[in-house]
Amino acid sequence: MTDDQAFAAFDGCGLAEEIATGRITPLEAVDAAIRIIERHNPLLNAVVMERFDAARAEAKRAGAGSGLFAGVPFLAKDMNVFTADMPTTFSSRFFAKAAPRPDSEIVQRWKQAGLIILGKTSTPEFAADFVTEPSFRGPCRNPWNPDLTPGGSSGGAAAAVASGMVPLAHGTDSGGSIRVPAACCGLVGFKPSRGLTPSGPVYPELAGGLNCDHALTRSVRDTAAMLDITVGPELGGAYYIPKPAEAYRDAIRRKPVRRRIAYTATAPSGVTAMPEIVALLHRTVEVLRRQGHELIPVALPGDVDPYDAAAKLWMPPLALEIEERERALGRAARDEELEALSRYSRQVAAKMTALDYLRARQRAHDITVAMARFSESFDLLLTSTIGTLPPAIGAIDSRSDRFDHDAWQEGAYYFAPFTELFNITGQPAISLPLFQTEAGMPVGMQLIAKIGQDAELLQLAAALEADLPWRDVRPPYWS
Repeated sequence: MTDDQAFAAFDGCGLAEEIATGRITPLEAVDAAIRIIERHNPLLNAVVMERFDAARAEAKRAGAGSGLFAGVPFLAKDMNVFTADMPTTFSSRFFAKAAPRPDSEIVQRWKQAGLIILGKTSTPEFAADFVTEPSFRGPCRNPWNPDLTPGGSSGGAAAAVASGMVPLAHGTDSGGSIRVPAACCGLVGFKPSRGLTPSGPVYPELAGGLNCDHALTRSVRDTAAMLDITVGPELGGAYYIPKPAEAYRDAIRRKPVRRRIAYTATAPSGVTAMPEIVALLHRTVEVLRRQGHELIPVALPGDVDPYDAAAKLWMPPLALEIEERERALGRAARDEELEALSRYSRQVAAKMTALDYLRARQRAHDITVAMARFSESFDLLLTSTIGTLPPAIGAIDSRSDRFDHDAWQEGAYYFAPFTELFNITGQPAISLPLFQTEAGMPVGMQLIAKIGQDAELLQLAAALEADLPWRDVRPPYWS
């Protein structure tokens, strides 16, 4: 394949179909992806590790191959998962020389489905921010406007997919880290129900149960297909959720039934989205009404604000990761090897007792019960994904000696106030790139279903995609 524009126009399922029929070879697909990475990555800084030679060798062996995504180029995030021939550094200087570890369960499932991993994408240190500007490797930039953030923490994945480097890429989501970058970069970003995708075998769960691993994609069908290849129980896993009888990619072909959909522009913290985003939320309401759904304005209860409980759940695992690295190296981490937010998180975790952690778990449970009761009168909830347009590079500082926790919290959670609640509750949530602002920036709208209703949520997303097609709306840095 020599036409990179044609390559970049495919979603993952479309590219897999081209490869399966022999119209494109896996090597042609991999070579096209590498060319686009080499063209755009010097500016966007999305891909931070490469295994191009190994990927080409795998593509030559693949042929038409087997598996749902046989021969399709893919990128892993430098966080949570381990790959046998690349280290996982968590975007931290302290892990810069970490050795590779055997493939995580989800990586094995990607490979079994035929995905060819080209490298790893950028993330903020320990995926702890809503922007992707690690001191270790420098900021990742938004393909719609390189002066702005692509969001975080899966910012590298979002920039890579939005710019045409690969059709889909791995993301992790502990507080919105798939959905926020998807909103910033005009992509589909889906966080599955808690436990639906594997975390092991290294971890029983991630970020105190807040995290799910999935992908950022250009289409709902890719999101559904990625769930098909990764869903299901794992050996020793903390959750046992059997693979559903019907494939998600089949379920989305059915028209969704009429739903009662609540909507709000204000987060439990009291933060309201900026007026232009609120106006687009109301346009989404009208589209859903036209599709036959009942839309109900609501105010989220103030006692479900997730921040304090979430911080006490994700900070201790971060501290434990650093402690284990110190033990392996036989020395303490130096200040210059960790960013300010990471050092702050260690201090918070060090002061916590076991009872403090259990209180945070109990608080998370109380929030989950409160949201379940609040949601009894409706089927789904609609919010915007982010509260403001993507901030400028450097506007949110979690890294430097100027770091101030209160200022960081205010900036980060004014930008992204709507996502972390559903990591607490474990509910499936999806960001869809339904509209753009007058200035041309994408804006994500978030739909949230009840836990376990992932198929129903994806059905509704597919119907919106059909009504408001977004695949031909592309950023300046495309292919």
